[in-house]
Amino acid sequence: LIGQAEAARQFAVSSAIWALWQHMQLFTHPASPAKTRGSSNWLSPALLTAVLLVSGICVSPASHAQETDIVFRDVQTRLRDQTWYLSARIDYQLNRQMLDALQNGIRLTFSLQVEVNEIRNWLPDSEIVALQRDYELSWQPLSRGYLVRNTGTDEQTAHTTLFAALHELGTIADLPLVDSSLLDPEARHAISLRALLDQQSLPGPLRMLAFWNDDFSLESDWHQWPLEE
Repeated sequence: LIGQAEAARQFAVSSAIWALWQHMQLFTHPASPAKTRGSSNWLSPALLTAVLLVSGICVSPASHAQETDIVFRDVQTRLRDQTWYLSARIDYQLNRQMLDALQNGIRLTFSLQVEVNEIRNWLPDSEIVALQRDYELSWQPLSRGYLVRNTGTDEQTAHTTLFAALHELGTIADLPLVDSSLLDPEARHAISLRALLDQQSLPGPLRMLAFWNDDFSLESDWHQWPLEE
């Protein structure tokens, strides 16, 4: 029964991939007499890579899945020149499917989401500010290394090892949070943090089919710390 179920699942995934392929053709190459007489089955290399990568991910047994995790360490806030700043260490644990995607030229975007809230006893907390910072991790085949890029500032650093790249990705140093003048000095405040792999930044076919399993699901819970020195 297990073998039959697995075979049925693989057939369904293969059918979905083929349907997606045909669907993408309609949008990338609208039907016309010239197109139908020509090479209407063309796909860009990036799209083809994504489709093949997804097919390998979706038909692989679920037992091959590896544990992923995001861990916050050493979260600190401090007030300097009327501005609150955040520093933290974030440990990212990627699975084999994510690493394979990197090696196949897929850029992975990680989002850090931060909220500053006023803590209220009998009412829901009041949001003072919410911000998001996105960081892109990519493999550079020519230099045989990894690149970490801040998508907001376009600052980037090159690394020879994945360990160094993930360390850079998880280092948050003096991130400006909020001007102290926006905070009630008599109230209590807290910061909430969450980090995740942004699935919406994945290539179209990979993004559309990733929901078949959790191979590209990497998201922490919200964690809260008091806003204090």
